[in-house]
Amino acid sequence: MKAVPKIPKKEKRLVAYVSIALGLTIAMSALVVTFVLRAQLAFPWDTFLIVGIMVGLFPPAAVDVIDSSWRAAVDKNIPKFLREVAEAGRSGLTLTRAIEVSAQRKYGPLSKELQRVVTQLSWGISLEDSLKSFAERVDTTLGRRTAQLIAEVSRSGGDVQEVLESINKHINDLYMLERERNSSMRPYIAIIYVAAIIFLATDLLLIKTFFSEIAKLQEAQKEVSTGALLSISLDVPTLTRVLFHTAVVQGLFGGLVAGKMGEGTIGGGLKHSLILIVISFLAFFLLVWR
Repeated sequence: MKAVPKIPKKEKRLVAYVSIALGLTIAMSALVVTFVLRAQLAFPWDTFLIVGIMVGLFPPAAVDVIDSSWRAAVDKNIPKFLREVAEAGRSGLTLTRAIEVSAQRKYGPLSKELQRVVTQLSWGISLEDSLKSFAERVDTTLGRRTAQLIAEVSRSGGDVQEVLESINKHINDLYMLERERNSSMRPYIAIIYVAAIIFLATDLLLIKTFFSEIAKLQEAQKEVSTGALLSISLDVPTLTRVLFHTAVVQGLFGGLVAGKMGEGTIGGGLKHSLILIVISFLAFFLLVWR
């Protein structure tokens, strides 16, 4: 299976800027056509507004998923790499040589970064500087911690083998703790999805039952010459649009909260926001507007 690519920060920002600009263009075009040119669109203006939000969210969310997969694959292989380095040191190799030998093995996307470390060492760059460059490229908590600890071992010397085994145990414990944290957060993410779906189902129930009955009563009231069946006339289409907007807003911010809880970053919630918004849009389009 081909490994997912690493997405540099500059490219992630570029994708975000272009996507936001395209989404704003769609939304602003609908507003201008509707309220300035007074022209009729195929769909209501707020539908294009939601489409603009989805267009603005999809590319950054896709890029974040790809980059997160790359980082997860790197972190997954770091404990394995440290175990191989410790075993190579047990055979009598120096720390630098142990890293060079271990880097020749396959560690998924981590292998390419380790080969760059070995290449820098062959150019005469110090191990500390090579590890610092490695930490900046990988840019994960586990990768930075590993680079710092190995660099400290290189500076301090002593019983390198024993220290490497301690580092391997420490990094492996950190990785397992992170996995346990992610597993413990999944029920809370599920709660956010369930809450959003319940909110959406409540909106649809109100529209299909309560509001539809009000509309029928209002139609009946128009046919009655004396007496009023309803003291207040309700704009059912407007109320429907308001409920649609609230469902979209709930999905947007609920998804961001899910990302912050589950992955520790707001960017990780973009995919959740996009999924919830698409669900809300399709539910209204298929069950209400058609």
